[in-house]
Amino acid sequence: MPYIWRLSAIGLWKETTAGTKANAQVRIPKEGGVLNPSFEEATDQSWYWVIDEIADSHTTKNFSNITLTWSVRDSFIGFLLLWALWKYTKLYCVKGTATGGTPKRGDVASTSNAVLKKILKINWTTYYFFDKQVSWNITNGTWTINSTAVSGVNAHLFERLNSNQHPTFTLYDDDPVAWSYAPYSMINSFELSCNVADYVKFSAEFQGKQMKDAWSQNPAYWTENPFLASGAGVKFATNESGLNDASEQCMQNFRVAINKNLTDIQCFGSTDVDAFYNQQFGVEGDFEALYNNTTLRDYVVNSEKKAIRFYCENNSAPALTTNVYPSIYVDLFKVGLNEWTKSDSANEIVKQTMWFTGQYSNDDLATIEVLLLNSNSTWY
Repeated sequence: MPYIWRLSAIGLWKETTAGTKANAQVRIPKEGGVLNPSFEEATDQSWYWVIDEIADSHTTKNFSNITLTWSVRDSFIGFLLLWALWKYTKLYCVKGTATGGTPKRGDVASTSNAVLKKILKINWTTYYFFDKQVSWNITNGTWTINSTAVSGVNAHLFERLNSNQHPTFTLYDDDPVAWSYAPYSMINSFELSCNVADYVKFSAEFQGKQMKDAWSQNPAYWTENPFLASGAGVKFATNESGLNDASEQCMQNFRVAINKNLTDIQCFGSTDVDAFYNQQFGVEGDFEALYNNTTLRDYVVNSEKKAIRFYCENNSAPALTTNVYPSIYVDLFKVGLNEWTKSDSANEIVKQTMWFTGQYSNDDLATIEVLLLNSNSTWY
């Protein structure tokens, strides 16, 4: 039957065993993306005393791919972050006044062995995020936080899993003509971007095993809160701990990309791929800002390393708690700013563009982490 593309749907879910189909439990709205089969073939170019080039061919590899794009919403984006990074921790939020010393990321509470994973200052209030539920009086033997649990704030932390064999999803594609799924699907690259006066958007490139037929489904979507440039910000600091108090930068656009460099392994006896593995892990990006001083340019000239935070909150959505709204925080712990240029249009305000690469911070034991605050009380 003829149909318009709006009648296609994408779904996914985590596989318990890599390559074994999992039923779709999450549907992702999209602006672009079709699950397609990909093929490689071997050709017979034997010479038969004629000028014709090809005498025969056979399909030798059969796998699947899709590049999915659209705007970032406050709940489903967690599944894509999980797919891209694959180390996930549900965090517990408290607020309070610290005495005796200054709490730091990675500190361990002596009474519960809870690790302090993140410290955020939101609207002049400091929030502490632990990997375990903690009591009202938290201490590590040096500092003490007379704390109050913050209910309603569900905090989800995504970090890079230090492995070349990340877990897998099953990816579904539904339309009025056919229903298909691709097991053993992994993200090859994942990108977040934001342009002024627009949505925060994502692009995710997937690769999976050979597509198979699925059954007819009725996709259902959650109601979620979008993120827009009007609620976004970018900060630079010497290190991650300084980002809370850093000044806002006037940005025109910002992009950060995670590259996992997938490779496929194919064995004798089949045209399907046997497995996918992520190889070297890389982070890169760029941004455009007004050119009204030489601060950013000098970062490149002097080969300075900086921590960068891109964040966005939706303060038009219902508050999770007083003055805390659905939000996302992308922290790059050590960034090399490696290229800079300014615009040269004669009749436009001069702007500057910079490119960067994320680098591993041995002090923080991380290159990138993402904190997502929303109303999703279940784990990803």
